[in-house]
Amino acid sequence: MEIPSKFPQFENENVLIVVTGFQNADFYLAGSGVIEKIKSVRIPRRKYSDDEGFFAAKTKIGKSRGGVVSSGAVREYPKEAIFNEFLNQLDDELKAISKKENISYVCLFSPDYALKKIKSSFPAALKNKVKFSIAGNYSHYSPTELIEKVDRKRKKFI
Repeated sequence: MEIPSKFPQFENENVLIVVTGFQNADFYLAGSGVIEKIKSVRIPRRKYSDDEGFFAAKTKIGKSRGGVVSSGAVREYPKEAIFNEFLNQLDDELKAISKKENISYVCLFSPDYALKKIKSSFPAALKNKVKFSIAGNYSHYSPTELIEKVDRKRKKFI
């Protein structure tokens, strides 16, 4: 889609805009007055079916009272494992994009709690090209809204 004329047109530049959540990312390429979504990564939310891997042990306390003392596996897939799987896929996609495209610089949109980990997972070819990091959940923003945020950030540095 064409970038509205009131925003930077990124002439003679190839700007990679990476928008992440906890387990999803969208990749946009902006240059010569156009912005296009080039790739997406999504890790599905996983849950164990029913009580798979779950157990509970009962015991007697005192003469007649009983209760659950301990339980086994949690019923949800660990969030850390999901996030690590997402970081691995993010790294793979970024490597593929950096090989295919000549990236001038990167603008990263990511939730505050994940920004450092996501930025550190970037491949070496792109890690030093991250020009702007914008904290927040921008996963549902349109490309025009993202360009507007980049424009505001650029104006702060000029």
